[in-house]
Amino acid sequence: MQYTKKLIIQFFVLFLPVYSIIDGAIGLAHDDLFHPDALVLFGVLVIGIISLINIIIFINKLISLGWHNIPIYYKIMFVFHLILFIPSFMSWLSFFEIIPWNWNVIELIYYLVHR
Repeated sequence: MQYTKKLIIQFFVLFLPVYSIIDGAIGLAHDDLFHPDALVLFGVLVIGIISLINIIIFINKLISLGWHNIPIYYKIMFVFHLILFIPSFMSWLSFFEIIPWNWNVIELIYYLVHR
């Protein structure tokens, strides 16, 4: 398989944020006093940055190669990182207090449509 090295690199790049999310969630379940919620937020925000970089790389490839000339690996990874980016983007918006942290998705859509 020609994309094995790229998949291994993607795994190691996403390992630390996913590990911090899991570790923070375990800390929250055990009522840890050392702010495990910060680990969860850190993991989500870093995944958002990584996904945004990968989306920009894909758009650059799309512009230069065209849709039909892009290998299926890049298309799959684009969808994967787009799925990861959407909840992370919501976290970034609440982190910068653009939207309140306790909004749900339906209220956000209503707010954006009726603005």
